[in-house]
Amino acid sequence: MGFIVFFLHESIMKNTLDAATKQMASQIIYQIFPERFAIGGGLSSAAKLAQAAYSHPDIVKRGWDDTTLDQPWGMQFFGGDLDGIAEKLDYLLDLGVTGVYLTPVFTAPSNHKYDAVDFFSIDPMFGGEAALLRLIAALHAKGMSLTLDAVLNHVSDSHPWFLAAKAGDATKRDWFSFTDDGGYLCWQDYGQMPELNLSTPAVRDILYRQPDSLVQHWLAKGVDNWRFDVAQDVGIEVAQEMATIIAQRFPKAGLLGELNGFSGSWFQAGGGFKGMMNYWYRTATLAWLAGEIDALQMNYALKDARAAYGLSGLLCSWNMLSSHDTPRLLTTVGSVEKAQLAMIMQFTLPGIPLVYYGEEIGMEGGADPDCRRPMRWNQGDWNHAQRQFMQDLIRIRQSNAALQYGDVLVLGDRLAGNALVFLRYTDIPGEAALVIVNLASQPLMTKLLLPYSHWYDGVPLHDAFGVAPACRVQAGSVVLNIPSQSAAIYLVSEPYQHYNFFKLRNR
Repeated sequence: MGFIVFFLHESIMKNTLDAATKQMASQIIYQIFPERFAIGGGLSSAAKLAQAAYSHPDIVKRGWDDTTLDQPWGMQFFGGDLDGIAEKLDYLLDLGVTGVYLTPVFTAPSNHKYDAVDFFSIDPMFGGEAALLRLIAALHAKGMSLTLDAVLNHVSDSHPWFLAAKAGDATKRDWFSFTDDGGYLCWQDYGQMPELNLSTPAVRDILYRQPDSLVQHWLAKGVDNWRFDVAQDVGIEVAQEMATIIAQRFPKAGLLGELNGFSGSWFQAGGGFKGMMNYWYRTATLAWLAGEIDALQMNYALKDARAAYGLSGLLCSWNMLSSHDTPRLLTTVGSVEKAQLAMIMQFTLPGIPLVYYGEEIGMEGGADPDCRRPMRWNQGDWNHAQRQFMQDLIRIRQSNAALQYGDVLVLGDRLAGNALVFLRYTDIPGEAALVIVNLASQPLMTKLLLPYSHWYDGVPLHDAFGVAPACRVQAGSVVLNIPSQSAAIYLVSEPYQHYNFFKLRNR
């Protein structure tokens, strides 16, 4: 008996997504470093920094327009707080933002707060718990979500838990990992950040297992989602257990991990983080724009992510181009034109766009601490065209279901030249978008075969930005004419008054 084996490669497949995944994938998240975004109540830096919360002798006080470079590490303060963020929500709404992610806000000695001394209090520099509750209420009133940053791996060396452990408290000693020479495990050998021992049941209890634990306590206060610092140190097993526990009480809470690299194993293990910070996209995008990799690798980077992350994992991960840990986009790529190509990719690739504060107005900045400059609120400092460009991108994405939660079919790996090409599509026939980013120094002029059944012969396509000429689908193909160093987002339209291409009976 003979056997015929069919290999299905990159075909259009039906992917049923639940409503929660679609809702999460449809977000636009704005990242804020609270110390540097805005000061509430109209206070100046000088007036804010005169408050008692800033009385520590190691603190260096700066004016809002001062440089971030002249500083002792982590101890330079400008005065930003949570009420300042709440007062700027209309600005974010106008941009198109649907949710805010804050780096840590718990009581800590540094400006970045990744060295907590109390997970159950909001730093008085930021206005305390009352300010957090005001911010939550203001966000929810505008239909926006709040994601907080959880650091489960380490605490400050002045945290009461660590001080007790060092003093020999038997109930806290195994909360940390002490060595025979009197030392202890600490994050990347920073002695001021001792690592918590996540193998100790009591540590897991107070971090996420118990109803009054760190994670559950703040979810009960109205926080919507959590982003977990250094996911590789938290670990897959902890993520899986935590997700199971949290889902029982807070089924709508999103748990997302940070991994500066390829995150496939976190999704393949199953049952853990809903999404990850997609540094993989950032690495590939910036390397391609810099000429360090060619289009073949760029297209395969997208294919590899789709294969390893799965559709839901990819859709619920954050597409980011910069953050508080990296140089800003414009500083990295060196030109507005390349920055805009990167942004087009960020808003059209599968995943949730994560906008680092100030990128929309063209802020610049090198590596930490230069990437943490205070937000510019004087509109004379803004690149208004850049902000309009991002608003347009958000509008295009949020008005097209395929760009929000559609699957992806990579097409650029079959073309000569230097272009990233992919089709986004949903289960609804015709609901799709074709994205082409042509990085070559010459136009991309070619016929592209489209292995997608529901853009029928004669269907008109128009570039949402109007850069590339309009065209029509021709028997499963399209003739491309994409200018050099530019991008097109092709969408469909119904051109006829008494005829519909996309009939309900095909759905």
